[in-house]
Amino acid sequence: MRRLCIPAGLVCLLLLSIPAQADWTIASHKDRLTDKETRTASLSARQPDHGIAARLTVHCLDHELVGGLIISIETAATFTRGRMGLRFRVDDSEAQLRFMPVNAQGNGMAQWTDPEDLRGARRLRVELEPARSPNLFYEFDLAGVDKALDRIPCTRTRS
Repeated sequence: MRRLCIPAGLVCLLLLSIPAQADWTIASHKDRLTDKETRTASLSARQPDHGIAARLTVHCLDHELVGGLIISIETAATFTRGRMGLRFRVDDSEAQLRFMPVNAQGNGMAQWTDPEDLRGARRLRVELEPARSPNLFYEFDLAGVDKALDRIPCTRTRS
């Protein structure tokens, strides 16, 4: 019986040359009121900050006047109700600041950018600025974002 021996340096080189793919999760659920099937795409941050994990989620808002894709960031923390600062940067573009209402669950916010603006992007950095706790910084590997967005059927009706 012959053993295959691969030098450790070659193994490292092979591992470094494999392109990283983000782990977008596509989920489907049926709306119990309308019986319509809806899909969401979600992506976890590369790592937690202050022990708090974060996740991006994109879904379709089906509405005749303001329909379209919606992006949200949700964390494992609960924030003070009201508005919260959020800064974000796509790839090497300028950082943008938003003051947005905390969502109804108290764990994040939605509609701070158009998900379509993420097409072709590689990296998204987000910093949340809660009122009564340290800022939280998250980085997302957007590899595969175009395919993920394409898997969420949605008609844009808002301008």
